[in-house]
Formats: sequence, C-alpha cells, structure tokens
Amino acid sequence: MPAARRHSPIEIGLLWHSCRSENLGVGALSVANANLIGDAVTRAGRRPVFHLMGVRGAFDYAHEIRFENHFENVGYKALANPLSPLHKRMARCHAVFDIGGGDSFSDIYSSRRYGLIVGSKLAARLHGAPLVLSPQTIGPFHTRAARRAAVAAMHLATRVFARDEVSFALLEELGIGSWSAISTDVAFALPYDAPADKDGRDLAQGRIKVGINVSALLYRRALASGDRITLSVDYPALVHTLLERLAGDPRIELHLVPHVLAASTPYEDDYAVAEELQARVPGAILPPRFSGPSEAKSYIAQLDLFAGSRMHATIAALSSGTAVVPLGYSRKFSGLFDSLGYKWTADLTQEDNAAVLARFEAAFSNLAAVREEALKANGAAQRRLENYSGYLDEIVAGLVTDNA
Repeated sequence: MPAARRHSPIEIGLLWHSCRSENLGVGALSVANANLIGDAVTRAGRRPVFHLMGVRGAFDYAHEIRFENHFENVGYKALANPLSPLHKRMARCHAVFDIGGGDSFSDIYSSRRYGLIVGSKLAARLHGAPLVLSPQTIGPFHTRAARRAAVAAMHLATRVFARDEVSFALLEELGIGSWSAISTDVAFALPYDAPADKDGRDLAQGRIKVGINVSALLYRRALASGDRITLSVDYPALVHTLLERLAGDPRIELHLVPHVLAASTPYEDDYAVAEELQARVPGAILPPRFSGPSEAKSYIAQLDLFAGSRMHATIAALSSGTAVVPLGYSRKFSGLFDSLGYKWTADLTQEDNAAVLARFEAAFSNLAAVREEALKANGAAQRRLENYSGYLDEIVAGLVTDNA
C-alpha cells in the first residue's frame, strides 16, 4: 500500500460516547468500542481518527483510547444549528457508530434525554455517512410515540446490534430484524490490570474481599425526576442491611466502590453516597476517585465478590473473573446477564429486600462455584463479541475501498 494512503485517516464518529463523562460506564463503553474499531481500521492498513460526541463532564480519560481522538458535546442547540461544531465534526466522519450511552435508546429515562438520542441519529445521517448502532440495550419503549420514533431512527441505520436476547426480540417485533444482529456489551473488552494472586486465594477459609457499589440514582430517589424507574425494594434499607451484615463478619474486607463520580449532581454521585455509608460502617474501605474506567475495573478485579447497581461496574466484575450479584433496576441487567447464562441477577423491580439478601447470601456461601460461573459467562461474552468485531472488519473494508 502506498505510504500516503496508509497514513491517510479513516475518520470515525462515536456518537453518545464520552471520555469526559462522570459515569464510568459510559467511559467503559467509549474506550472499549474505540479500541475495537481502531483495531479493525489498523488491520485494514489505515490510521483511525475518532470523533467522540456525547456528554461533557469533569473528567478526561481520553488517553485510555489507543488512537487519536477528539470530543464534541451533544446538546439541543448544537443539533438544531447545522453550522455548529457538532455538525462540522459529523461531516468529517466516514462512518458513525452510535452506542446510545449503552441503555439510553429507551424512554425509561427523561423525555428530553430520549429526544436527544433520537434526534442525533437523524443529524448524523444528514451528512451521508453510514450509521451503525453498536451493541446496546434496545428499549423498552413505553409509549406509542416513543416506539414510532425508535423505528424511524433505526431505519436510518446500516446495522443494529443488540447486546441481549430481549433487545433482539424487540428488534424483530419492530420489523428491524433483517438488518440487526446480537452481540454483547463492548465493555467486556475494556482493558484492566489483573491481580497476580487471585487464583490462589482460599475462598473457603481465608479472608474475602467484598465490594459493594451503591447507586446514588437509586439511593436518592427523592432527588431524581422524570424517569420511569420503579423499585419493589426499599433500596436504602437494603443497602444498610447488607453493609451491616458484611461489616460484622471478621472474614470480610469490605470495599465501597463508586462508579458514577458526579460531584456536581447529588442524585447521581455514587462517591458522595459512599462517603455517607462509610460513616455508618467505618471499617469499610473507600478508594480515591477513579481517574477512568480501566482503573475502576482494575480495582474491582482485585475483589472476590461484588454486588452493585451500576451495570458497568457489574460488567467490570464479571469480565475480570469476579463473582458478582448484579442488583438490577431495569431489564437491561437480566437481559444481558441471562443471555450469557449467568443467573445471579437480583431484580429490584420485582423482588423484595429479603429475596435480594437471600440471593446474596447464597452467592457468598457458594463463592468458588459462583466465580466459576462468572468465568464461564465471561467466556461466552468474549465469543459473542466476535459477532461485532467480525462486522467491524467488513464495514471497515468497505470504508477503505470507498476512501482510497
């Protein structure tokens, strides 16, 4: 290949990705997806340049992406103005991959958020580049208007990837199945530092490292507004009971693990909640604020058992060989983990506190076996990711041909 062509970039838009988000789940998706796509472009002999478009926050962990990348904030004013920096960035892209923040292609959250998710897809397609919906949760859509908008938006896409069977079944129900496929969450590919001693630990008699992730969104429901999240548990009481049980066990080293670090938004800031909880259980370990998603995953990888309500914190556990009890508040949890054959998810919208605590106790009592199930489920996830990475090679080959 001529040198000039080899070094000319393939410019990729990453819609609803951000390496500045305080939500490290969004960061995990962004870093992992960029690296997966970047590897495909590199295999094709070209240089990838990424244009991330999403929500600006107080962080910057763009260095975790191994390729050149830039960022532009997405907002209503920017979408409405065809001369905005956002539209100018979209116009540079040879293809746009939209991951919808993982679970935001749904009206479970606010109508304003859903409007941005749908409107941005139209804006991206106006510039002519192919639009791919990277693996994500599709739906649920509670209203007829939301469903119609979703179908119209997905007709703009070249390919739609679901990250679980429930989402894929919905795509088929909506008539999108012919250009859809199933994979899994790209955060299973997020790099991390594995602990050297984990496989040799005595989980039957030795000290056990247990991590708990408490979601501020659920703990401070009184401060949240505009979403459709309805819990069957008393979440604060559940958290308090769980922490008191763990703090009273001499075998347990208890860790509080925040995964959304939104200091300016009280109802979203897991870290502030963790600080409050540490005052209730002073022996609990609270790490410093993580600098990025890979650092958070590396911390979670050191644990023996993890329970949490931020889904990408639980994915970090499963994909690093850590036994995990996901505490799910929407079908995205059961949809994803069930599709991998992992059956330890607690449903906070259907079960009561006693049932959730019993599930956790069962996992704790069978820790070695649950860890083996986690390792098996991670293997299934890595195989499912091949569905997506194989498609990346196909679409990149076309982009290279079209932009020779």
